[in-house]
Amino acid sequence: MKLFATDLDGTLLNRDSQISPENAAAIHKAQQEGLKITIATGRVYSDVLTISSEGGINTPVIGSNGATIHDANGERLFHLPLERETAASVMQWLEDHHCYYEASTQQGIYAPISSHEAMLAEMDRILGSSPGEDIERLIRAVKKHYDKKDYHRVNSHQEIPSEAYIYNIMAFSLDPAQLQQGREYFTSRSDVAMVVSSEHNFEMQHPDVSKGNALSKLAAHLNISMEDTAAIGDNFNDVSMLKMAGLGIAMGNAEPEIKAIAKAISLTNVEHGVAYAIQCVLEGKPVSRPETVIEGGQ
Repeated sequence: MKLFATDLDGTLLNRDSQISPENAAAIHKAQQEGLKITIATGRVYSDVLTISSEGGINTPVIGSNGATIHDANGERLFHLPLERETAASVMQWLEDHHCYYEASTQQGIYAPISSHEAMLAEMDRILGSSPGEDIERLIRAVKKHYDKKDYHRVNSHQEIPSEAYIYNIMAFSLDPAQLQQGREYFTSRSDVAMVVSSEHNFEMQHPDVSKGNALSKLAAHLNISMEDTAAIGDNFNDVSMLKMAGLGIAMGNAEPEIKAIAKAISLTNVEHGVAYAIQCVLEGKPVSRPETVIEGGQ
């Protein structure tokens, strides 16, 4: 293997949305031994830079589910934003249906004030009803996300600067009916690709954008055959790269459907599953999930 791509949330990141020292050490070892590492995530590039810096790693980044590719020096190698009229119609539908969304651009993240305030109120209501630990952790992470410096609140999508490239529109809801309605509607549209990256969201991007396509472009840029690539992830937006890579690896905490299409299964993100998979690749051993004492993940 010459190129190893890792998802972030639920994969490289632990329950506290951090890169563990074990995962960081494995990445450094891989890079020293000539195995190239890239992050492949739905997050916007600027967000990934912050996480990588805090974790002490530096890699190329496939961002916004494959809509952007940056090398380790920050140079943009590729991008494919949504057509502006298409993006506007997506955001208008979400606003009309009172669904919280974020538009990821090269200038940061834009979100409508009205649905932002409604989402905060809904999260406070849920927190007051003694939800489970997983929901509490999710809400804390979302509220922390709102405080980022590149997070911009606007009255409507019409206030997003015209020079902004809209790479990805992520809708988020804690209402199962609203999630189902949005997923079904955008799946039926041919002018966008709809992917799911968590239990509570759905995302729209250019029809030709996927992590798999971006991994193929990055591999070609590095003169690496796809047969010499490995990819690891946990959710549905990882499917394309798991199928296209020479070795597709599911995390131990991956959705069952993701494990079913993967060629191998690693440990969970709590158990530093990325570090384990990298170690196996470096040693030329099969990635095979051993018996473990820690259950679950994310």
